Amino acid sequence: MSEQFAPLPAVAKPPSLSRRRRLGTGLFFLAVLVLMFFGYRVFNYYRQIQQGVIDPDTYSFASTQATQSRLIAIAQAAPGSGELATPDDPSTGPADAKLTIVQFADFGCPFSEQESYVVTAVARQFPDDVRVVYRDFPLTDIHPGADLAAQAGGCANEQGKFWEYHDLVFRNSGAFTEDLLIDYASQAGLNTNSFRGCLETGKYASEVAQDLADGVAAGVTGTPTFFMNGEKIDGAIPFATFKDIVNAFLVE
Repeated sequence: MSEQFAPLPAVAKPPSLSRRRRLGTGLFFLAVLVLMFFGYRVFNYYRQIQQGVIDPDTYSFASTQATQSRLIAIAQAAPGSGELATPDDPSTGPADAKLTIVQFADFGCPFSEQESYVVTAVARQFPDDVRVVYRDFPLTDIHPGADLAAQAGGCANEQGKFWEYHDLVFRNSGAFTEDLLIDYASQAGLNTNSFRGCLETGKYASEVAQDLADGVAAGVTGTPTFFMNGEKIDGAIPFATFKDIVNAFLVE
């Protein structure tokens, strides 16, 4: 009986060069399509902001709430003046506008950041009828460094560039070291030497504290909070809803 040998296992042939090229080309085009789709989404979102057309489903609209102990401490530190639309806080729109919106916001609050685009869009759509006043309500127990960022906003306002600075800080929300805040000032076109001196001396610390106290006295417990001709509205509001509210005030 002769010895039998098991047949050798079949060896798969490597894919041909042309097949590998086709596979690589397919993956390349797939990656390009993904990047194009992502780029379109970014461009479309930017265009919506510029045109004041914000998809209400883009965000989960809510607010950041202050802790009770923080509110008590603020109220005890400086009694509120009761004046909400102050003349020395950053504002946009005519002083005699039909509707004055006083916004209490926190540079560290993600909901304040979301709403900043909505408020900007509203201000652009109603340039003659709406005045927006920005006031600080930094919740430092939740967002460390927000108080310093609020003071930096005051220093930027001193040079007439609050809104440019406001946009930069919100786009980099949460990064509130002194060096970064000074870098944002440079990007916004401010005189950095003057800005640095203003920030380091705490020139606007008392004004930020007064904003907090006034907010507490008016019933602010979280950010963002709006007062529309004195009527309090809590939380971030989708653009379509915000626009409807503004129209309701303007037709009164």
